[in-house]
Amino acid sequence: MATYQHLPLKRVEGELDRRKKAGFGQPSGREAKSHGAKIQAEVQEVLKEHQAKPKIDDIDPALILKVETSGNISEDEWAKIGLTVLANEPGQTLILFADDVELTAFQQKVTAYNGEKPENQKSQPYAALIEAIEAVRPIDATDRIGPVLKGEGFATPELIPEPAEFYDVELWPVSDLNADLFVYRVTKVLEQFEGVVVSSYRGKSALLLRVQGTGTAVRQLLELPEIATIDRPPIPDWPELPASNIEIGDLPEILPPETGAPTIGIIDSGLSSAHPLIAGSLAATFGEPAGLGDSDEKGHGTSVSGIAIFGDVRQRLSEPPFRAKFRVASARVVNAAGRFDDEELVPTQMENSLRKLAAEFGCRVINISLGDIKRPAGNKPSAWAATLDALARELDIVIVVSAGNASPAYLASLGDGIVAAYPRFLLDEANRILEPASAVNVLTVGSIAHSNGLSTIDSENVGVRSIAQTFQPSPFTRAGPGTNKVLKPDLVDFGGTAVYDGPTQRLQNGSARPNAGILSTHHEYLQRLLSYYSGTSFAAPLVAYKAALLFERLPNASANLVRALLALSAEHPAAIDQSFGDDDSIFNLLGYGLPDVAKALESEDNRVVLIAEDVLSADKFAVYEVPIPDVFQTKGPRQIRVALGFDPPVKHTRLDYAGLKMGFHLIRGASASEVFDAFRKWEADEGRVFRIKESLKCDLKPGAQRRERGTLQCATFSMTTNSQRYGDRYFLAVRCESGWSSEDQRFALAIELRSRAEIQLYQRVQERVRVRV
Repeated sequence: MATYQHLPLKRVEGELDRRKKAGFGQPSGREAKSHGAKIQAEVQEVLKEHQAKPKIDDIDPALILKVETSGNISEDEWAKIGLTVLANEPGQTLILFADDVELTAFQQKVTAYNGEKPENQKSQPYAALIEAIEAVRPIDATDRIGPVLKGEGFATPELIPEPAEFYDVELWPVSDLNADLFVYRVTKVLEQFEGVVVSSYRGKSALLLRVQGTGTAVRQLLELPEIATIDRPPIPDWPELPASNIEIGDLPEILPPETGAPTIGIIDSGLSSAHPLIAGSLAATFGEPAGLGDSDEKGHGTSVSGIAIFGDVRQRLSEPPFRAKFRVASARVVNAAGRFDDEELVPTQMENSLRKLAAEFGCRVINISLGDIKRPAGNKPSAWAATLDALARELDIVIVVSAGNASPAYLASLGDGIVAAYPRFLLDEANRILEPASAVNVLTVGSIAHSNGLSTIDSENVGVRSIAQTFQPSPFTRAGPGTNKVLKPDLVDFGGTAVYDGPTQRLQNGSARPNAGILSTHHEYLQRLLSYYSGTSFAAPLVAYKAALLFERLPNASANLVRALLALSAEHPAAIDQSFGDDDSIFNLLGYGLPDVAKALESEDNRVVLIAEDVLSADKFAVYEVPIPDVFQTKGPRQIRVALGFDPPVKHTRLDYAGLKMGFHLIRGASASEVFDAFRKWEADEGRVFRIKESLKCDLKPGAQRRERGTLQCATFSMTTNSQRYGDRYFLAVRCESGWSSEDQRFALAIELRSRAEIQLYQRVQERVRVRV
C-alpha cells in the first residue's frame, strides 16, 4: 500500500476564555462561635509549639503548619494572610509556610469571624475562608519519616536504626533565601551529632540533601520543621543477567549508522565501548559523577544500548547486512555493585546527565531503564520523577523510562500457582510501577511477551509451563495507574517473558532460557557477544528507538508531537481478552498499547493522520476542523483517533502535581460558531448558556475522566453506521485549565481517520486541506 506524509490540522480562527466550572463559593453555615473558637485554639497551639523550638545560630525555625480543609481555598487567598502553599496531601490537606511567625493576619480574620456579624451581611466576616478550614495542626516527627523507612518497619523516630547510614533529606521547597536558611539549620544540627551533608540538589520543585548520620542524628533532624521527609536513597531495580552465547562467526557484516544518524542518550550502568557491535555507533561515554568511570561493570547499560542502536536485534540478524540505525551516548550513574553513587543525589545525577546528553551530543531521545525497587508509585511522584518532568519540558526531549520489574521475592511466593494467578497478580497494589515511572512528561514503558518462552526441549516435560502468550503482558511487568490515577504505563513493547519450571520449582526468564528473552549485546564481549534478556528495561529502548525514528523523519518536531504520534499508533494486541479484566485493568497493564512506528511515520490510502503543534494560554480553548469526506461517512467499520501531548510544569510536593491540565472533545453535527459558544465564557447579560446536545458529542474511549489525568492522552471514536446526517466537518475543542500555574502551554495534536475499507481517504482529505490553504 502506498504511504504519504501526514497532513496539517487546521485551527479555526479564534481563541477564547474557556467556561469554568463553578467553585465552592458559599459558606457552609457553621455555628461561628464554636468553629471560630476551635480554629483559634488550634492556631494558638501551633504557635506555642513553634515558639518552643530553639534557634540555631540566631536563625529562627520556620513556621510550617498543616491545614485540613473541606473546600477550595485559592493560593492567592492564603498569600493575602502571609501563607505560602508548599504542598497538598490526601484528604484536602495543605502544608503552608508562614512569612509571619505570629500569624497576625490569619488570627485577625479568625477573630473577626468569631465576633459579631455586621449589619446588612448574610454571613460572618471571612466566612468563606474560615468555614472551609477543618483543622490547623503542627507537623510532627513521625510525619517526616518517608514511605520506604516506614515500609521497613521504622515508622516512628525511636525505631530508626543507630548505625551511621546514608539518607535522603527533602526540605520544603521555598524561595532561595529561605532555602539557604533551611539548609544551614539542617547542616548545623548534623554537625552537632557528627553527621555530614554529602551533597545537595536544588531543582525547580525539589530541595534535597544526601546526608550521612547515625540514628541519633536522624532523630534530631526529624524534629526540624524545615524538613519534609527523610528516607532511604533510591536503589536500582535490576533484572537477572543472562549467560548464553553467540559467536562472532554467526554474525553477518556489521555496518555503522549512516552519517547524520540521531544519537540516543542512555542513562544506565555504563557501556562496554569496545564491543564490536557497538564501537562503530558510539558517540560518547562518561560517568556522572566522573569518578564512576564510563565502563559497564554491572552489565546492564550495554544490553540496553544494543537495543537502542539496532532495535529488534534478532530481526536485524535475520535480515543482513547488520546495520546499526542510531548512535548512542552513555552516562554511567551506578557503581560496580549497581548502586547509585553514595555522595551524589540521584536528581543531581539525572539533571547533569540529561543536560550533557542534550547539549553536547544533541540527544532528543534519552532512555532510562532504571527504577527504585523500594518505591512503587504513591500519592505523589518522587523528586527523581519531578526532575525528569521538568527537564523534558525545558529541553524539549523525549525521556523513555521503564515501568520496573515485579519483585523476584513476590513472584517466587506465588510458586506454581503463578500460572493460575496470571494476569490478576500483575494488578496487585504491590506491583505498581516503580519511581521514576510516575513522571507525567515522559514515556513510561511496560513489557509484553514476544513468545510463550517455551522451546522444543520442553515438549516432553509437563512441568514446564508457559505463563504469558505472545503479545500478552510479561509475567514480570509492573502495572499502573500512576500517581493520582494517571494512565500509566503509556506504552508497552517486547521485553521478553518467563516460564514456570516445575523440576526446579523456579520462574525462569531469558537469563536461563533463550526463548524467553530478548536478544541484545553483552557487556563481556570477549566471552559472549550477544545474549538473552527479560525485563521492562529492554522494552523501553525499543520505544526509544521508535521515537528516534520519528525525530529522524520529523527533525523539527517537538517532543510532544513524537509522544502523540506514538500513542496514536498504539493499539492493544488482539491477544488481550476479557480474562485480563475490564477496560481499566487493561489500560493499567498496557497503557495505550504497542506502538506501530510505521503508522506513526506515515499515512496510507485508507488511513490519514493530521497533525498540529500549537500553544494555548491558561484558561483558554481552541477549535480545530476535522474534514470528513463523503467516502468516510458511509457504512462500514471506521474510527477517528485523537492524541494530545503536552508538558506542564510540575511540583512533586503537591497532589495537583501538574500546574496545568488539558483535554479535548470531538463534536459532530454542529457549526464552528456553535462549538465556540458551547465552550466559551458567557457574560452575565448574554442570557442562558448555550450547550451542545449530548448526541453530538462523539463518545471517545477511554473517557475524559480516565485520560485527562495525564499529559499524553489518546482516545478513539468508532463508527459502523451511516453518518452523513452529521455533515462533512467535525470539530475538536481543546482546552487548557490553569492550576497553580498560569503559564502558556505548548502542545501537539495528532488525529487519525481510519477505514477498514480500501478507499481513497487520504486523497480526499488532502484535497480538502489544499482548498482550505
